[in-house]
Amino acid sequence: MEKYFLVAAIDFGTTYSGYAFGMVRDLEEDPMKIHANQAWVSGQQSLLSLKTPTCLLLDNNKKFKSFGYEAENQYSNITMDEETEDYYYFYRFKMNLHESEESLENLKIKDASGKKLPAMTVFSLSIKALKDHLLDLLDTRGTTLKADEVLWVLTVPAIWSDSAKMFMRKAAKKAGIKDNCLKLALEPEAASIHCQHIHVDRTKGQRGFGVSAVGTRYMVIDLGGGTADITCHEKLDDDFLKELYKASGGACGGTAMDAKVLGVIREIVGESVFNEFRRVHVEGYMDLLREIEVFKRNIKPESDGKINMTIPYVSLQELCSIKLNKSFKELLAVSSVSNDISLTGNKLRFSADFAKQLFTSITDQIVEYIRLILMQPEVQNINRFLLVGGFSESPMVQHAIKANFPDKRLIIPQEAGLAVLKGAVLFGHRPKTIKSRVIKYSYGVKTTPVFDPMVHDPKRRCIIDGVDRCQNVFSCFMKSGTAVEVEHEIEKKYQTNEVFQQTVPLELFFSIKEDPKYIDEPCVQKLWKMDINIPHPCENPRKVKVLYIFGDTELRVTAVEMDTGTPCEATIGGIC
Repeated sequence: MEKYFLVAAIDFGTTYSGYAFGMVRDLEEDPMKIHANQAWVSGQQSLLSLKTPTCLLLDNNKKFKSFGYEAENQYSNITMDEETEDYYYFYRFKMNLHESEESLENLKIKDASGKKLPAMTVFSLSIKALKDHLLDLLDTRGTTLKADEVLWVLTVPAIWSDSAKMFMRKAAKKAGIKDNCLKLALEPEAASIHCQHIHVDRTKGQRGFGVSAVGTRYMVIDLGGGTADITCHEKLDDDFLKELYKASGGACGGTAMDAKVLGVIREIVGESVFNEFRRVHVEGYMDLLREIEVFKRNIKPESDGKINMTIPYVSLQELCSIKLNKSFKELLAVSSVSNDISLTGNKLRFSADFAKQLFTSITDQIVEYIRLILMQPEVQNINRFLLVGGFSESPMVQHAIKANFPDKRLIIPQEAGLAVLKGAVLFGHRPKTIKSRVIKYSYGVKTTPVFDPMVHDPKRRCIIDGVDRCQNVFSCFMKSGTAVEVEHEIEKKYQTNEVFQQTVPLELFFSIKEDPKYIDEPCVQKLWKMDINIPHPCENPRKVKVLYIFGDTELRVTAVEMDTGTPCEATIGGIC
C-alpha cells in the first residue's frame, strides 16, 4: 500500500451510486475513519444525499454532459423543451450485464428514448464521472491527488459472472483507472467486512455487530436495487473471513418490485400507451419511479385499508384519450385490477392486501434462495443473518425473512445501504481479509481427445490425422463448489504445433454445472479468447506453462515459456 495515499471505493449501483474514501495513514490507525461523500445535491429541494441516481446524460456527439441528480435535472429541462433527440439519457442500466445473453463486448444499451449506444461507452463514462467527482472534491479540500495515487475499489455483485467482472475492469480502465490501481470488491463480502468493525457496545469494547467472534458462522444477504446477493462466512482468527458456500442469488432486488408496480400501470393502460408514455413523457416516468419508491416504503406487514400512490395522471390521461379514445378511469374500470385499485384525483389507491401481495411475489424469491442455501451441508450451524443494502430496510422484506426463519437472528446495521461502500474501502486497505472463497463456476478448455466409445457421444466422433477423436470436449481443471485459498494456482501446459508459431490460442469456458462434458452444452459459456504470445518463435515445438490463479475476486492468468522461463504476454480478446 506504500505507493497509494488514498483508498477510494465506487459503489456503482442499479438505482443509486456513490463513493467513499479513506487516507491510508488514517485507515492504519482507525479502520472506520472512512468518509462517504455528502456533496450530491438531491433534486429541486437541494437536499444533501449520500448517493446519487445512476443516470448518465450525453450530448448528440456522445460527449459527457452530466451524471446523477444533475443529469436528472438537466434531462427534465430537455424534455420540457422537446429536445430529447439531441441527447442520450441512460438510467438503471447496470442489470444489463447480469441479464444479457449476448456477448458483453457487443452489448448495446437503449437510452430513455430508445436510441442505442455501446454498453462499454455508457459504463466507462459513468465510472469516469464518479472518479472525477471524487478527485475534484479532494482538490477543493486541499488534497490534490492523481488517479494513479489512489487505490480504486469498484463494487460488483458476487453472483456476477467473470465476463461481467472483466467488462467492469475494462470500463474502469477506459475511465482512466489503471489496471494496477484497481481492485474489484464483491458486494456482500464488503458488507461483511464492514460489519466486523461496527461497535455494538463501546463501553465493553464489543464490536462486529454480533458477527466478529471467532467461529461465528453467518449469512450475508445483500439486497440492493438489482440483485439479491447472498454469501456465507465464518470468522477466523486475526480478523480473517472464510467463505462457506458459493455466492448465490438472483435478480430480485428493489427494482423487481418497481417492475411489479409498473406492470400494474401497464395492465391498466395497455402496452402501446405505456410504451409511448415511457418514451415521450420521460420526466413523468421518472417521477413515477420516485413515487414507487415512496409507495414501497409505505407498505408494511401491518398495513390495512388503502395505500396511495401519486401517478402522472395528466400525461397518462392524454395518451389514453389520443391512442384508445378512452379515459384512464374507464380503462381502470375494465382492467383485471379494478377490484383492488381505485382512482381518486391523481392518486391510485391500492388495497393493502393487493399491495402486500405484489411485494410477496418478490420476497418469496428471496426466501427461496435463502432456503436452498441453508439446505447445503457446508453451511450447517448458521444462526445469524446479516441484512445489508437499501432494499433490506423494507419492513416487508424483514418480516418475510423473520417469518420464514424464526430461529435465525436478524442483524441489520445502521445505514445498511452504506455497508457495502464503506466495507469496500476496508477491503481495498486489507484485500486478503477474505482468506478463502468457494468457486462459483467450473472452468475448462476445449480439447479433442482420442475417442472413447464408453465415454463419448458417437455423434461427436471425428478423424484428425488418421486418429479417431471426439470434438468439443470440456476439459475441466476447476470444479464449481471447490473451496480454495487466495492465490490458489492451477498449472496447465500447452505447446505449439506449427513451425514458427507466434501464439498459442486458448479459449476458456465456464459452467454453473459441476462437471459438463462438452463446450456446446446449454449450461456452458465461453469466458474469453486468449492468445499467449511466444517469444522468439522457431521451427521447434515450444511449450508454455499457464497458471490460472483462483481465490481472489477475479480469475487471473499468467504464462511462461518453459524452456527459458521467459514470461509470455497473454492478450485477452473479446469478452464473451
